[in-house]
Amino acid sequence: MSYCLQPDPPLADEIRGVAREQLDKARLELSRATAEEEAAAVHATRKHIKKIRALLRLVRAEIGGAIFRGENRRLRDVARSLAGARDARVQLQVVEKLRAEADLEGTAFARTTATLEQEIAALKNHLGPERRAAETILQQIGDRLEGWPLEDLKVKDLCTALRQTYRRGRKCRRKLGAASDPESFHEWRKRVKDLRSQLRLLQNLDPPMFCKMAEDAGTLSRQLGELHDLAFLRARLESGEDFDEAERAVLLGLLCLREGALETSALEFGARFFAEKPGALKQRLRRATRAWAAASGAAVRADA
Repeated sequence: MSYCLQPDPPLADEIRGVAREQLDKARLELSRATAEEEAAAVHATRKHIKKIRALLRLVRAEIGGAIFRGENRRLRDVARSLAGARDARVQLQVVEKLRAEADLEGTAFARTTATLEQEIAALKNHLGPERRAAETILQQIGDRLEGWPLEDLKVKDLCTALRQTYRRGRKCRRKLGAASDPESFHEWRKRVKDLRSQLRLLQNLDPPMFCKMAEDAGTLSRQLGELHDLAFLRARLESGEDFDEAERAVLLGLLCLREGALETSALEFGARFFAEKPGALKQRLRRATRAWAAASGAAVRADA
């Protein structure tokens, strides 16, 4: 089963199946992580967790606030517990990218690079306790899947939730302006990532429409993700930690230029992506739902 719902009843089984697959994949990534591949395993695990959280938001109205809040909080906490050396690694990647974009020599920012590399090395292979705790929590969530009250779930309910995610993303974009803070962009990024995952889940409703929207949401998400990484490094450089002052000044200058360009690009692309009003999207989703119902009915008749 892929991260995509099929137009075959019962829908509750489809939802549980997708959730279980993502939980299993997350646990598998953690269980086979070696010291050399720890960063890649953590990155993959966090991606699977984000997909499960996006799915949870699609069925929130059906499973109820208590179940949603509990499972979403546990998944969020697992993802945070695995960050570790990832934070320093992301900062190092940003430094390397800024150096390359400025066409500087490989020795540029040598002291900053050394500081971050030492931090990564110090945290390497320290995932043990966090990994075991994460595996246990993910297994427990999987054990509770059958208890999610999904039997009355309809495709139209999923479309309603998708439209709400779109509306929240659109609202975030409308609030943003030239003086917006990094946290506002980060909040927008979370809504866009949710929307992309949910579009992928429901792409069989209308593959041409949903795949294009998911692709565009992915483009916007990557721009906002880079902005988040830049803000992350900026906060570290401005924190007063013992970085080389000369390197810090140059890096902050390059960060400022890159942030400005990215903000402009993301705002313009986001304005186009969220140009459609939720009401118009509702009509498109309604037509797609009818096509899904027809496909489901054909599947039932074929099995009869």
